[in-house]
Amino acid sequence: MPDILIFDDDPNIAALLADLLREQGFSVAHYPSADGIMQIVQESRPRLVILDIMMPGIDGLSACREIRSSMATRHVKVVVITAKQFEQDRATAQRYGVSLFVNKPFDREKLRQNIGRLLGDASEPAAVAAAVAPAVVTLLPMGVVVESTELWVLLDAGRGLGDWVASHAAFPRMCWMLLSCYDQAAVEELGACSPLLGAGCSVRLGGPEDADSTLPRLAPRLSTGLPLHGMRAPLVFPQRPKSTPLLYPLREGEFLLAPGVMGFSRYTHHPGSALAYRLELHGRKLVYCPYNDIRPDSASWNQHEFNKFRSLFAGADLLIHGYAPRSPQPQAGAGSWELVVDMAAWAKVRNLFLMPPAGDAAQNLGQLAQQRSVARQSDMSCAVARPGTTIVL
Repeated sequence: MPDILIFDDDPNIAALLADLLREQGFSVAHYPSADGIMQIVQESRPRLVILDIMMPGIDGLSACREIRSSMATRHVKVVVITAKQFEQDRATAQRYGVSLFVNKPFDREKLRQNIGRLLGDASEPAAVAAAVAPAVVTLLPMGVVVESTELWVLLDAGRGLGDWVASHAAFPRMCWMLLSCYDQAAVEELGACSPLLGAGCSVRLGGPEDADSTLPRLAPRLSTGLPLHGMRAPLVFPQRPKSTPLLYPLREGEFLLAPGVMGFSRYTHHPGSALAYRLELHGRKLVYCPYNDIRPDSASWNQHEFNKFRSLFAGADLLIHGYAPRSPQPQAGAGSWELVVDMAAWAKVRNLFLMPPAGDAAQNLGQLAQQRSVARQSDMSCAVARPGTTIVL
């Protein structure tokens, strides 16, 4: 993926900029207009975008505003290079959050130095990537936890989460708790995570936005550690919480969890409001989709629905998906495993873990899923999600 994207309709200026930047060791891609810029930036993940103001289609200032208004792209640095000399344009660009505003004609050496100050040495991204610790994924009876550098992501607060939290003597600076739905199984041990708040950890609690405002009603349980729906209370409360969780009612979309860590949410087929999550951590991709009723009769799904989930699963290093045995009336909230395997194979998933309903695994399911994957000419690894399993991404 390129370090820098150039959007300019003047091929001579674009070529000059590209040569200048490549001399510094940066990879560059050029586009003659800013049409479709948000999709391009989201897919390319550049470190910096260079914009001309006067271009066909969307102008550079409008493109800058779009980049800055999206949680998925607002971290990208933006440089505006324009022949327009008006102070009003400079003020507008600064209001939209540009990192650098340059008038044409520009001094090549000065521009090189300024971009160098913005991005540092071109070799730094590789060095940073090499230093990024691997993400460790642990499967729980009713949920998943992801440990990365200074960040935890807790996917559902079901059975087993309290013991997992209690087994740690130290907590990260930030923790995201992402609830896939509000079934009892998904929130059973929410209060067991109150020690994170007591230790001063910044906790963000996300879940499906619904008409009943369920997420705000759950938040006090996390702050106080009180039992919910008959769950057991946590055994230890180190101290009174120093903070309260930040709430994120979620719809379909994308959001930034931390630098280099993106989240994507998509609605699933399940009674009430339910979401699947895709996490992208420094280039590694995990999808968590425990409540998704994929019916054995594929005719009940239209092409849009298939494409939606194939896109969600696409290229995942790890897909964790709920399942139910094939039957005319599949259990709500747990899809037929055969179609899960098929969709994952089509999406070129590397590793698939099937999460059984209520933690009860079908006999030989992992072997059957692997055989089906091979029959689909896929090299995907298949297994049943067993509590305590750890995977390094």
